[in-house]
Amino acid sequence: MKSSRIARVAATVSVTCLLVGAGAVSAQASEPNTAAAAEAVFVEVLEAPDQAAELQSLSPQERELFDLWTTPVVSEITTTFTPDKATGKSSIAAAAAACGSWRQNGSFSNQVGAKLGDFWTTGQGCRSGSSVTSVSYLDGGGRTSGIGWGYTGKTTAKGVVRNVGYVYGQYNFKLNIAGVDVQKPSYCARAIFTTAVSRGDLACGLG
Repeated sequence: MKSSRIARVAATVSVTCLLVGAGAVSAQASEPNTAAAAEAVFVEVLEAPDQAAELQSLSPQERELFDLWTTPVVSEITTTFTPDKATGKSSIAAAAAACGSWRQNGSFSNQVGAKLGDFWTTGQGCRSGSSVTSVSYLDGGGRTSGIGWGYTGKTTAKGVVRNVGYVYGQYNFKLNIAGVDVQKPSYCARAIFTTAVSRGDLACGLG
């Protein structure tokens, strides 16, 4: 197992080195090889009888590949606004709807592009005339798709600050190997309501 892993890492390093200086197109061609080698190192650590010992035995090159596979990057993926059905019969009515909901979605992947999980918040904002009168947290959560990753829970908050309504959830994840939390990221998804528009982002906080 160890020798086959080293062979794959060495092959990837060789390919990458050959492509350095050959231009952007050639550099992009090395990415699938790097991703495959990073996944191979991660899986062998995960499947080892003694994960802690296997992790400690990684060479600097192998550890770099392991970190590429386990270090997350977050991104916004979709947003959805739904006006109150009772008043949403036209664009004018929708704009003046007493209440509407905003679903804000996000995702996170590793450094070589493999998806690890998703998270989302759905908030509702209600308006009356020139005021945002109330906001509510409707639902939200997280799920994981990466091996070894788990969703561990959430905290939520809502409020109207200076006539702007905010609803957000903070979603917690972890990657645990050999009883050690290798990664413990938390991500937020937030719905924002004003008297004119609704929007969302991936920030925490009421304001």
